[in-house]
Amino acid sequence: MLKNQSIGIQEEMIKKDKVENFLNTLLSLTGIVGIVYVFMIVSSCDDNTYIAGYNKDFEEINQQIFEVDSLLMRIEMELDSLYEGD
Repeated sequence: MLKNQSIGIQEEMIKKDKVENFLNTLLSLTGIVGIVYVFMIVSSCDDNTYIAGYNKDFEEINQQIFEVDSLLMRIEMELDSLYEGD
């Protein structure tokens, strides 16, 4: 009888340890996810963007996109006029 009680107590402790390990793992994973989330929020608040290693702000990027777009449009117009002339 005493042996059966001892086995029952050991099984209960093993179950308790499994639950405790699961909760500790869950807590540590939640902490890691929280740290990653905070890091993503902080990094997304930055107004600077790095392109090819150079720090560019959004106004500068928009200006360069506009210049490239204008250049492509001008090249396209000149090519169209060349083809219409033939």
